[in-house]
Amino acid sequence: MSNTKDCRHETLAYNGVAHVQRCLDCGGISIHLGPVSVRLDDSSLEALWAVLGEAAAELHARRTTEVMNVVRRGVA
Repeated sequence: MSNTKDCRHETLAYNGVAHVQRCLDCGGISIHLGPVSVRLDDSSLEALWAVLGEAAAELHARRTTEVMNVVRRGVA
């Protein structure tokens, strides 16, 4: 990855929370979350994607369990 001043970026994805760019010169990936930016290579981006997916699935499962417990208590 080169110095960010030398990079020409293309946007890969964007929403209200994050902006993900790839350098056209060095291939480095930049993830911008508010005032924080993280630079990664391709394989690190894929590893981050995998762990975030696992975390989101676990959070969803826990929330579903919590809702089901509340529903069961209300029915009993």
